[in-house]
Amino acid sequence: MIDWTEIADGDTWELFARDFLSEMGFVVDVGPGRGSDGGRDLVVSEQLKGTLYTEKFRWLVSCKHNATSGNAVGSVEFDIADRCRRNKAQGFMGFYSTVPSASLIQRLGELRLEKSISSFEIFDHRRIESIIAASGMTTLLLRYTPSSYGRVRPIQKFFGDYAEIRCDICSKDVLSLSVSEPFSANLVWGITRQKPRAKQEYKYLMVGCKGGCDRALSDQVHAEGLLDAWEDIGDLCNPLIYMKNICSYTNLLRSPRTKVSDQAHQKLLQIYIAISQRTLRDVTKDDEKRFRQIQILDEF
Repeated sequence: MIDWTEIADGDTWELFARDFLSEMGFVVDVGPGRGSDGGRDLVVSEQLKGTLYTEKFRWLVSCKHNATSGNAVGSVEFDIADRCRRNKAQGFMGFYSTVPSASLIQRLGELRLEKSISSFEIFDHRRIESIIAASGMTTLLLRYTPSSYGRVRPIQKFFGDYAEIRCDICSKDVLSLSVSEPFSANLVWGITRQKPRAKQEYKYLMVGCKGGCDRALSDQVHAEGLLDAWEDIGDLCNPLIYMKNICSYTNLLRSPRTKVSDQAHQKLLQIYIAISQRTLRDVTKDDEKRFRQIQILDEF
């Protein structure tokens, strides 16, 4: 999802590593710098907390930016134990825009068994990507990979705690799944049939995964003698469509010909709040294109 070649060079990759690890809660003891660095790019630390005792644990961070070539990181990592000792670090951390070689992982495991290092961690491109998407590091993504930012649309925890959207049939969190795969869920409305001099009621609103769960919800709606209406939740990740949907719903609430049940109203409010975690961001060209495709510009 993230194109790491947007980060132009190794120096910028080190700056990105510093900011990323800071966002994760590490303390940067020694930051990036030019010149002789003693075999390290960064030194970071964290507090290991026990019931009665807290200990500072230092990591030597080695940054390697091979995104353009795609080469795995291997033999360039040498004298790992000596580098850790020189920098008073107990652990080794690889921060790579590709992946480590199998031989490097084996060597690190041997060093840990020999107690030459206490621990090691590898942040490869996929692990970094997953953490960014799940943790809402949107400012970091926008600063270093602005084009990827528009594509990824990471979850942003505006309200402190993460607000989920679960399928009403299988209980999958369709919002969190949408970070790593295309959004695949629909809103399914249950609406009363129109009758003379009676308001049409939007009685139920439910969420269903595409392909099976949404059809099951539709069957439930029909079993009660109601009409069904579907909306693609993925479209609400488009800021323009999101705002249009809110405007349309506001108009629906004010219409003398319709009413919305408490259940449907509360459910939609929860969905608006949850989907805002992926929607409130800059508009991309793809957003504008999709907005024009569904021809809603003149319906505000």
